[in-house]
Amino acid sequence: MIDLSDFSPGAVPLDMAKRYLLATGWHVRVPRPYLARAESEVVRVLMEGRTGGKRNFDVYMSSQKDFEGIELVVPNNVETPEYSSLMARVINALAAVEEREESEVVRSIREVAFDVVRSRIPDAQVVNDAIKLDIARSFVVGIRSVLATTATTELQPTAYFLRLKKEAAEYADRCRFGHTFRGSFGFTVESPLQQNDQIALFGIATSPPFERRVIQRLTRGLKLVAEAVAADSTAPITSSPSVGFSANVCEQLASLVEQTSQGGIAFDFSFSPEWSSQDLPSEPRESFFVGRPQVEVIKAAAKELRSQIQSWTETVYGRVTRLATAADPSDLTDLMGDREVAILWSSEELGDITVRCSLSPTDYLKAVEAHAAGKPVEVSGTLERRSRRWILLEPSGFTLHS
Repeated sequence: MIDLSDFSPGAVPLDMAKRYLLATGWHVRVPRPYLARAESEVVRVLMEGRTGGKRNFDVYMSSQKDFEGIELVVPNNVETPEYSSLMARVINALAAVEEREESEVVRSIREVAFDVVRSRIPDAQVVNDAIKLDIARSFVVGIRSVLATTATTELQPTAYFLRLKKEAAEYADRCRFGHTFRGSFGFTVESPLQQNDQIALFGIATSPPFERRVIQRLTRGLKLVAEAVAADSTAPITSSPSVGFSANVCEQLASLVEQTSQGGIAFDFSFSPEWSSQDLPSEPRESFFVGRPQVEVIKAAAKELRSQIQSWTETVYGRVTRLATAADPSDLTDLMGDREVAILWSSEELGDITVRCSLSPTDYLKAVEAHAAGKPVEVSGTLERRSRRWILLEPSGFTLHS
């Protein structure tokens, strides 16, 4: 039996306990109007002990067939004197039902609002249960970059990206640096989750929030890294940026390991039961190790992903900054000469970039006029990244703006 003194309101937050119970298949049983018909003998005794008839607890029933008929008497007010004893009984009962230690149940309750990433470094870098501050700093900076680039890749699942998205950076800043833990020295990072108040219809799992999808992508990416090492090939990573890592994530993950621990880093993931998904592992926890072989394949994959040509339909708007042609600009009959213009475009996604495109004689004359007058132009086409240059292919709709 766990020590009742451990269960102050701060030790087991009541709101987290209720969220955990609902997430793991328990529901509040509607109270009956008369004491003589109370849910169980335990409930009846508790009710008889109250002086005013005000009920300071709720009764939870399990919806799982294996635990049918089991009742949990859960306090509904942290200010009552019975809070600690009632919560201790809840923890003991859950530990028995789930066949786990009470401490593990408590941890699961406290973490129900988060998906958790635990990282461990080898004992060689630990002295008297402590590590150097520069190692800790490298980890904190590095794991934030890994989370932010993974979040950007979730929003923009391409082989690589040029700019970190604002929403991704904000997500990384919302993550919490939890308690360190002993045993090869570990760091805990908590990815926040909103409460799942969606109603699942016909047994179909509700759509997970963005924060859950980021951590899922991180675990999928690490699985692909393990597959790449086993196959001695970068193909599992480079063929799957839509579901796994972009070049940016690969680079930040490799940097995290190299800057923090030459012996590698172990990653353990645990997912909140509030959000279920087919992509989640069958076990509540999943573990990966990233050492020298993994770093080498990750860095090789990053280079290959960077070399992939990306293209999409885009409309470019901005000033003409450069004109280049070997033909006579005024000769509209010369269709063979190349007429290239460069447009400075301020893109929300890519920042300020220079886009080059080849125009028809008529459109090129418009570009000359726009350049001379300092007027902006607009043109649509297929935007493509080639090495360090941006090219707009098959331009159309070239328009001069006032």
